[in-house]
Amino acid sequence: MQRKISPVAQKAVDHYLNQAKQLNASCSNPQVVQIREQASQLFAKQGFPTQRDEDWQYTRLTGFVQKHFELKPAQPLTSDDIRPFMPSFAAIVLVFVDGWFNEALSDNLQALPDGVQFELFRDGEELNSNADKLFTNQEKINKEPFGLLNSALLADGFALNVDANTQITMPFYIMNVQTANNNLGNIRNRIEVGENAEVTVVERFVSLLDNVDDSACTNVLTEIFVAKYARVHQVILQDQSEASYYFNNQFIDQQAGSQFNSFFASVGSAISRQQNYLTMNGDHIENNQNSACLATASQTVDSRTNTEHNDTNGISRQLHKYVLSGKATGVFNGMIRVDQKAQKTDGQMDNKNLLLSDSAKMDTKPQLEIYADDVKCSHGSASGQIDENQIFYLQARGIRRQDAINMITHAFLLEPCETIANDAIRFWATECLSKALNSVQQA
Repeated sequence: MQRKISPVAQKAVDHYLNQAKQLNASCSNPQVVQIREQASQLFAKQGFPTQRDEDWQYTRLTGFVQKHFELKPAQPLTSDDIRPFMPSFAAIVLVFVDGWFNEALSDNLQALPDGVQFELFRDGEELNSNADKLFTNQEKINKEPFGLLNSALLADGFALNVDANTQITMPFYIMNVQTANNNLGNIRNRIEVGENAEVTVVERFVSLLDNVDDSACTNVLTEIFVAKYARVHQVILQDQSEASYYFNNQFIDQQAGSQFNSFFASVGSAISRQQNYLTMNGDHIENNQNSACLATASQTVDSRTNTEHNDTNGISRQLHKYVLSGKATGVFNGMIRVDQKAQKTDGQMDNKNLLLSDSAKMDTKPQLEIYADDVKCSHGSASGQIDENQIFYLQARGIRRQDAINMITHAFLLEPCETIANDAIRFWATECLSKALNSVQQA
């Protein structure tokens, strides 16, 4: 059914559909053409969401719809350009510049550990057998407007496969750099981890734009498959320029006995929206989804989780913390759904928000949907300003008021970082968040 689309939004929809047609005109891979065409047809009917859509009620896309971002060729970069964003633990490095894989800036891909395969989802080049895998979560993707846009403009991305019983001790570090004003980085990824295997993936999104008012858009879709008894550790840091846009949809499928640990931090972008759709298909599955989000000025940071317990003895833990200043808006929506046969489920979700100004706003909606009777599930949410008693306590010990506020704010926001198991990655994430928070508090 065709929904009513405003003239401004229709112009944006037509802009992206024309880009999809241009991509297909030069594509020799029929599978890729099919993916784009099917997604384009649905996107043409649905368009971009508005505040009338419940899931987008608090995230306004007015500014984004007027931008008309474009898929552009990658700008040249050197290793010196990206060195400031390269952490010490980065052993296996994948670099995407303006949405395109850059082999010259990537590192150690020719010396991957045994049992690991890396391929590109590049247009018509190395897609081939990987194209079939892009239909795995298509029903869910079709309900997501930016998922449809990602499929309609399928251009580049990667497939990472870890064989059964392969334990990778070195983290994969994936850096996404935006360098061109008005650029659209449209990236499609797939991570498949075999039975009893283990991998750690760290992703960072940054901007190297020329002017403070320049903006770019990053639209990512990642599918993660965690086989029986496998363990996946994921850390994402979104640190793009404050005029840019970030949309990331993840679809995670866990099998029996597996573990998925994720941490998301957002400190940049005009609009940042991270969505995890996690399905637990087997017994004794564990997952931990945690986030730390910082927004200032008129930024909007939106984090969402949808966790489905479909079998017995599943454990899920979530802690989401926001610090908002200026006229920033925070949005959190978390759903834990427990199927009728998912007895002995243990699911906990907590959202805590610290507002540093009277103009900052937080909209939160933690939800439980339970169809089993032998479960232990809870959710909670709390928003407010710093307790004056805490400030007084520190002042009584000789600490200046502003220093006391800074200490309390840091301790609050950095708590989710403690859930990162790897020491080096935890230190790095904590340091990045601390620097971002310091810049906000000194402004």
